[in-house]
Amino acid sequence: QAVCGYGSQDALPFRAIKEGELYFQEDREVNLVELALATNIPKGCAETTVRVHVSYLDGKGNLEPQGTVPSAVSTLTDDLLKYYQHVTRAVLGDDPQLMKVALQDLQTNSKIAALLPYFVYVVSGVKSVSHDLEQLNRLLHIARSLIQNPFLSLGSYVRSLIASVMYCTLEPLAASINPLNDHWTLRDYAAMLLSRIFWTHGDLVGGLYHQILLSLQKVLADPVRPLCSHYGAVVGLHALGWK
Repeated sequence: QAVCGYGSQDALPFRAIKEGELYFQEDREVNLVELALATNIPKGCAETTVRVHVSYLDGKGNLEPQGTVPSAVSTLTDDLLKYYQHVTRAVLGDDPQLMKVALQDLQTNSKIAALLPYFVYVVSGVKSVSHDLEQLNRLLHIARSLIQNPFLSLGSYVRSLIASVMYCTLEPLAASINPLNDHWTLRDYAAMLLSRIFWTHGDLVGGLYHQILLSLQKVLADPVRPLCSHYGAVVGLHALGWK
């Protein structure tokens, strides 16, 4: 978060405590006498500055140091790029048999770790196709294939996948406006997928269990939310188990 004030243009320094992974801002001592007697009183807020720190996750979920080219880009060969293009076209295309083959390969291929960020990004496109149940289903199928691939280490990408799945579970969706659209089945499938992600990869992200429960509870307890969202919260809780 940007910090506004009369200070310098440099970012606030952070220090880590030895006891754990906790960082705090190191406050500098201020001479109140000099501050009170100063004649150069600032007339307005200084320009806001933001310092950006960028880190990348490699295909195995490991954090790469700042300034390096992510392995997902540096090791993306022509073969991998072609594979990515063919699979996405097959899954989102018009040929059901081709889609089935592509999803099966995505689930078992041991050489696509570098493509994991790309496929997770594709799945995150659920918000842009909320009017199309068929496309939503296909994106969820991609997520399921990624989850079931034993050669992929999802790492922190688990959180992104869960956000996409929960969107299909809880949000009203543009496709829900038409009563002929069976968005209920989509929510059932998304809830099942949510449970599978959590029980197989939930240990990769701390506090994920309570975050999911809180999201479901918040929707369920909100009287303003439509029935379809309440339904999604119920089937989501049911999929996670009676405990």
